[in-house]
Amino acid sequence: MSAKEQDSAQSVGATEPSVVSLDTTPVDDSGKVISASPVLVATAANAVDAQAHVANASHKSKEDPSIEDNGEGSRKDVDNPTASTSIIADALKDVSLSDIPPTKPAMGSILRSPVSTPLQLNRANEASTTNSASLLKDSDVMQSQGVHWAAQRSAESERTAFSPPLRDLASPISSGSRSSLRPEIVQVSDDEMDPVEAFEEKQQRLFRAAEKRRQQREQTAHGNISSEDIAIMRSGLSSAREHTTPSELRVLNGAFPEGLRGSLYLVGPGKFEVSYNVQRELEQATRSFSFGHLMDALPLLTKISFNPTEKTIEHRSRLLAKQLSSRIQMEHGVNTKVPGALYMSETNQTFLTKFIPKQAHYATPEGECCSQSIELFVPLQGSSQTVVCTNHVGALQNIDPVALHPRAIVDFKDINSAFKGSLSCPHMQYDSNTREHFSVLQDIGFRSTTYSVVAISESQPEGYVVASFEAQASVLHSFAITQDYIIVPVYPYSAPVGGVSYRWSDSLLQTLTFDRSQPVVFYVISREYRRVQCVYQAAAFFGLHQINAVQEAATDSVSIDLVAYEDDRVLRQLQIKDLRRPSVDFSIPSGQVRRYQLNRISLEATRYVEAKSRPTLIPPAHSLVLRSEPVELARVNPIVAAKPYTYLYGLSHVERLRGLAAHLTSTTMYNCIVKLNANDASAQPLVWSRKHCYPSEPVFVPRSDVEDDGYILSVFFDSMRIVSCLVVLDASTFKELMIAQLPSPTPLSFGHSKFAI
Repeated sequence: MSAKEQDSAQSVGATEPSVVSLDTTPVDDSGKVISASPVLVATAANAVDAQAHVANASHKSKEDPSIEDNGEGSRKDVDNPTASTSIIADALKDVSLSDIPPTKPAMGSILRSPVSTPLQLNRANEASTTNSASLLKDSDVMQSQGVHWAAQRSAESERTAFSPPLRDLASPISSGSRSSLRPEIVQVSDDEMDPVEAFEEKQQRLFRAAEKRRQQREQTAHGNISSEDIAIMRSGLSSAREHTTPSELRVLNGAFPEGLRGSLYLVGPGKFEVSYNVQRELEQATRSFSFGHLMDALPLLTKISFNPTEKTIEHRSRLLAKQLSSRIQMEHGVNTKVPGALYMSETNQTFLTKFIPKQAHYATPEGECCSQSIELFVPLQGSSQTVVCTNHVGALQNIDPVALHPRAIVDFKDINSAFKGSLSCPHMQYDSNTREHFSVLQDIGFRSTTYSVVAISESQPEGYVVASFEAQASVLHSFAITQDYIIVPVYPYSAPVGGVSYRWSDSLLQTLTFDRSQPVVFYVISREYRRVQCVYQAAAFFGLHQINAVQEAATDSVSIDLVAYEDDRVLRQLQIKDLRRPSVDFSIPSGQVRRYQLNRISLEATRYVEAKSRPTLIPPAHSLVLRSEPVELARVNPIVAAKPYTYLYGLSHVERLRGLAAHLTSTTMYNCIVKLNANDASAQPLVWSRKHCYPSEPVFVPRSDVEDDGYILSVFFDSMRIVSCLVVLDASTFKELMIAQLPSPTPLSFGHSKFAI
């Protein structure tokens, strides 16, 4: 080696600690390297071009007056103490790794550059958050917790999407990035250094990284959250988040209602889509199963408790079908337990799944969807301190009323083997005098359908069958009771090929067809004699919810008040895709409050018995329109249940109440709460509404024995702010007493509520 090369080599050795100090190479007190990595030594020994650059840099530093000797064999910049490091880095800018002869260590170290630095990730995170804020800055009302949470999640995806890609180790490193990257020493074995395996592993890694960035770019196109997602969130039909830990609600307007004590329970749809993974040859894709009907979605149970002593409002919520959701992820769809278990949703399953036993899967506490109604204090499994959610296929979900933990799924046939039927009425009826809970089951056969009216109580928890009768299959959502009678309306439906089509169908509304040519038949059942007393018929109509039923001993008659429709289109219109993005011709039908009068029950009962339950002439049920205003989910004060009453409370459309011709076919869900006088059709209705707000079923909480003295409670969704709030109204004046905001949005629904003191 020449003298010039020796001087250059000494210069490299003198400055090497400055470069290696970026890593973990040990040095002594004088700054000299104790032991260098084999790769670094080989690199320094073979990089002739690097030695020349370093020698030139050292020669220039001797002539620079801003650099002085530090007395330890090296020189430093007076103004910049890190000049020695920067000089070496600048000298290495023109040197490429491809110019350095490769070496193959037995158990050595390989110099690799990381994908990105923490500083780059932080800057990407800040940039994505800024983009999210600018996208959602529609107005101040858009700053809701739901959108903020979605924007944060999308910001993380944006940060990953724009991270620097993985680089081939054999490709040259750019001069601009060499000085900012920190070397990473990774120990590898001889087997891992096999050229063929290394090349294949590198290609797969690059392919996965590119595919991931492509998917993330699609998710973050046009910003952190797409306009379609915002439209779904504003529709009030996006999947909800649960809040299992209690939290205190913040009061926005008004003050805590004086004397309000107890808990409000609400059940409705909570999850509309379930994502699952599909494994392909070189990638793993994500797909989503979507429910088609509003009543098929997985349920969300909400509890709002009022403490008048501390004047606080506590909120808690829970998704109730997590095990069913997990099973949908595994099976990529819904494997129904019984025929007609869904209202109108595709299962995404093959025909062969109908032969797979399923009862064990649904026996778990959260293995079934019970979202159509809620009942309180039903005696199940030895306790009446229960909250029970129901569906239309005979399932009762027993839930802890405090923590909202699902305890078990109980079928009616598990309570009593005599309770037969694959379909059930979601709304149970409760008699506060006898403390009995009633329901109606349907056992659909190939030629006929058997209806069974059943009852359970604390004194008789095993239950009993009140009466049975045969009729055509029907979609039965509710029925009525009085002190002496149970009235079951059977709406006119027909099924192609009889019960055969039902046996092989998963969607109930695809099996049964509403038949306008047939009448509605009211079956009047005696609670004392436990048999069908008589039947009445009326022109074809459809009803979802009963309002009240009153028995008049003086006239020996029963009057049934309900919300009536011309057909069942209201049920078929509750498809999620149409509610999220309604078309021009989409509308929700208007129901009206009707009273059906069943006269001379004792006389008709005698005729019915004489005809041996097959009367040739069926008496009519006389109908009377109590109110022409459109209304749904109507309720009365519970103290006047099965008694004469005056006021009812429900949901309606503001535009239809005003009689605006342009809005008679509304494309939105119900947007106001209305109070109607059932005995005076000329009385003006009282209305509560807010712009862009859609309330849920109103619940009456009595304050005294006066019929309209109490509170009206409802949870409404604000489509502009994308939040849900609780509103409390004075039932007499409809004055707004308080509004409190919930932690996250609660989806719109045809769900139901109950208040427990």
